[in-house]
Amino acid sequence: MRKKSILILAAMAAIALACSGCKKREPVDLSSLHTTQAVETESIKETSPAKPTDAPSESVSPAPSDSAAVKTELKTEQIGSSSVQYPQISGMKDSSRQEEANAILKNNALAVAKAYPDQTFSVRASVEAVNLKRVTVSYRGSVSSGAGGEERFFYSNTLDLDTMENLGLSDFTDAYTVAGYIVSGDYKLSDAAGNEESIRSELNTPDRTVEYYYNKLKAADFSAGGDAWPGIFSYEKQGVVYVSLPVSQAAGGYVLIHYSPDNK
Repeated sequence: MRKKSILILAAMAAIALACSGCKKREPVDLSSLHTTQAVETESIKETSPAKPTDAPSESVSPAPSDSAAVKTELKTEQIGSSSVQYPQISGMKDSSRQEEANAILKNNALAVAKAYPDQTFSVRASVEAVNLKRVTVSYRGSVSSGAGGEERFFYSNTLDLDTMENLGLSDFTDAYTVAGYIVSGDYKLSDAAGNEESIRSELNTPDRTVEYYYNKLKAADFSAGGDAWPGIFSYEKQGVVYVSLPVSQAAGGYVLIHYSPDNK
């Protein structure tokens, strides 16, 4: 009996030892494993280098400006003891039209000889603007007077390179508008050699009405045609219209008025 009890106790101890090794397992959080794997996958996608492309890269060069296509060079013509500076252009695609344009520019520049026959004069040219469409030139000169002094004069020329025609005031603005502008006295002066007060006094005498200036302005520039030397010249530069008006030599011989037309 005692031996049987010992066997029972030994068996119970063995069972207790075996059960003590059987601990309860905690459930595994599979969601956390899934989240970690997703983050690692996204990180790999973001840091992976992009696949190289076989398409060639395209570089765009800036288009050349019009003024870069046409260039000018000043030349000088001797007429007896007188000299006239004038521009010649280069860079036009059509060489025959370029030759025609240069002939017109030269002829217009040398036309000053008709205005001052048998007199000694000197003319300097200035290219005010040049592009594929137009060439605008202003000329400032002086002629020897009988008293041993010099008189100033001014003229200009704008040549349309498409039509090969001389442009004038009517191509820049309205002559009647300019006439009213002059009579109003609300203008700016430039290239004035005389006193501004005396110049304005000459330009705005009571007999110089809008009609007076309108008739003068209609015959301005080489575009008016005819053999007579125009008493008034004009040109446009960067939206500003310049008009030369004759004044007495005491007031400088001529003066330029300028303004920006509303419709230009």
